[in-house]
Amino acid sequence: MMHGKRPSGHRGRTGRSAILHPSQGNNETIENTKCTGYREAMSERTKRFAALGLDYVVILGWMATLGVISAVIFLVRGELPDTMGTLGPWGSEVLYFFLLTFVVGFYLYKGESGANHATWGKRKIGLVVRGRDGSIPSKMQILLRTVVKLAPWETAHLFIWQMMDVFHREGWEAMPPVWIFVGLNAASAAAVVYIVMVFATGRGPHDLVARTVVQLRTKPVD
Repeated sequence: MMHGKRPSGHRGRTGRSAILHPSQGNNETIENTKCTGYREAMSERTKRFAALGLDYVVILGWMATLGVISAVIFLVRGELPDTMGTLGPWGSEVLYFFLLTFVVGFYLYKGESGANHATWGKRKIGLVVRGRDGSIPSKMQILLRTVVKLAPWETAHLFIWQMMDVFHREGWEAMPPVWIFVGLNAASAAAVVYIVMVFATGRGPHDLVARTVVQLRTKPVD
């Protein structure tokens, strides 16, 4: 049996795969870093929507409370108060603003301006609101953030009350003017823009205006 040397120019598959050009290794490191950063960003955005879902449970709880109160009033009086007839569309708008939107806004503001800088939903998911530079946001930033966040919601309520005023005066068969439908569609479109921006960039209009970000909490909540 003859044993000859393998030609020096020949390398096995293991040898070829084991030797990497330095630039190839750097490229793989960069790609791995990009993938990790992308996964972390998507994780934060997914958690943000999960936190929103939990907060909405709280909001629905308050809405259910208002529903129960309305039901009790109806059972006692046999009818609900005619706010449209007594207060008109603008008075009704103000009344239900304080009954619903203001309460929701107070809940959001109180949580994000408090010691944890997060609503109940954000705390449960492990998120926190920070300034764009990572600093603790001021109360004014949180107030501005809350107002801008709820603006499309309350704008939709405004046009709904204007529509209800038309029905109240002219009957359910009446056709509300076009500007009411335009306003409702604009408010709905704004809400969609908010959601798309948060999912695509991690920051909605309320974040941009208030110069805030929502990020993963680095320290556990007490």
